[in-house]
Amino acid sequence: MSSASHSPWLFIPKPNPQASLKVICFPYAGGSVRSFSDWKDTLPDFVELIIIQMPARGARISEPPAQCMDELTDTLITELAPHLNCDFVFYGHSLGARVAFEAQRKMRLSGMAGPCHFVASGSPNPGKDRSHEKTHLLDDEAFKAKLKSLNGTPPAVLEHEELMTLFMPVLRADFKLANTYRYTGDEKSPCSLSVFAGKDDEITVEEQQDWQKYFSGEYTFTLFEGDHFFIDSSNQEVGEAFSDVVKQLYTERTLTSA
Repeated sequence: MSSASHSPWLFIPKPNPQASLKVICFPYAGGSVRSFSDWKDTLPDFVELIIIQMPARGARISEPPAQCMDELTDTLITELAPHLNCDFVFYGHSLGARVAFEAQRKMRLSGMAGPCHFVASGSPNPGKDRSHEKTHLLDDEAFKAKLKSLNGTPPAVLEHEELMTLFMPVLRADFKLANTYRYTGDEKSPCSLSVFAGKDDEITVEEQQDWQKYFSGEYTFTLFEGDHFFIDSSNQEVGEAFSDVVKQLYTERTLTSA
């Protein structure tokens, strides 16, 4: 395995040096590699799964959280570059979808190859103005109430004062990224797009379908049981659906290059 595989930013649960397709997954605000790690056994053998491991959680718990989208995406591009020696797919959930979008946009602008397919999961389109939400500026009690309403933080954690004291700055930093990022350009990424959405998400179907305004390739939309965190509550179903997307993509690209 190359030394690049030891980057603290990248978790590779099952290294596959012979992979002909890389899948790079970006977690949601406050999320970790846990939402994607089980997919190593669901994705086909020709895939290597790479999961972004954000600072201030998991093995990186002692590091400060990311505060700036620009710096975060620049760093991710640098860390990912040595691994992008074949076709690759970006999958981002919620905040992760916008981080992935900004990263691939910068990659193309700099002359790098971008992903051959993009999955926007549980996220409003990148052009939506969220600056009025200011979730990261709420006082502690209001912030906890917001987390509870989103249903993504286990009640046992919300009620654990020491854990919340430790994790609150991380969540606030992630929400700051989510609330302050907005794409205002009009260029379209040339790759194909899949949008995955939860049937009971507070984000509207229209806001999620509008991702297609930012891509010029083929587009599909899939609904799953669950709320905003359907990626966790329906993790196996989402993983299987994503595996089907990857297999179809591989078949199409193999036929095209034949």
